[in-house]
Amino acid sequence: MPTISVISAVHAGARDYLADAYESLVKQELPDGWCWEWCLQEDGDTGLAERVLPPDERVLIGHGLPGRAAVARTMALTRATGVVLRTFDADDVLLPGALARDIEALGTAAWCTSAALDLLPDGTTVPGPYDPPDGPVEPGRFLAEQREDRLSVLAATFAAHTALVWALGGWPALTGAETIGLLLAAEGVAPGVFIAEPSTLYRKHSTQTTASGRYWRAEESATRLDAVLARAEALRETGWQWRPARYS
Repeated sequence: MPTISVISAVHAGARDYLADAYESLVKQELPDGWCWEWCLQEDGDTGLAERVLPPDERVLIGHGLPGRAAVARTMALTRATGVVLRTFDADDVLLPGALARDIEALGTAAWCTSAALDLLPDGTTVPGPYDPPDGPVEPGRFLAEQREDRLSVLAATFAAHTALVWALGGWPALTGAETIGLLLAAEGVAPGVFIAEPSTLYRKHSTQTTASGRYWRAEESATRLDAVLARAEALRETGWQWRPARYS
């Protein structure tokens, strides 16, 4: 039975929203014969996920030394058995059909990303203002956008063939921007598509990692982006192209 592995990093700031994330995953309707698993990695050893989530054999929880989200995501990847995977922030909400659309797109593409709606504290939602057109992504589009610091998609919606993510070494070991780093790396070696139907409610709240002023300290933020750009550009220069194996 083919599986889509949903990969999440968990930290204390997501505790109050983890149950909503799980509920949105349980409600996903997948193509015939498919199933999902949720590979969660706590950025630490508190056991918060076990305290919040009900027992479910599809939920695979791990713990480890704190290393921030990139490390936690790659640690979670070691438990993924799916032929494809989907990035999912543990404080967000998957919209109906999100995983099914990813699976469909990954039948012909190496990776995909999708539209998202910002979920504000008052419960209202705001669409992304700069979404690209639905369909194949022009090669190098996102790299060019990131060079100008105007990436038009939420990289946390990234989905891909699991083998591609392993070939790229997982998420780059940075203090942030790791989802952007993986998206740009994948774009550098394989074609992808954009799904215009929103897949995610991207929750805005005071305890999310990117709400911290420390996160946006200019020198560190610039260094992270320099790193993801350098990696993507180096991969493109190799001329290597990854091609997916077919799955049933």
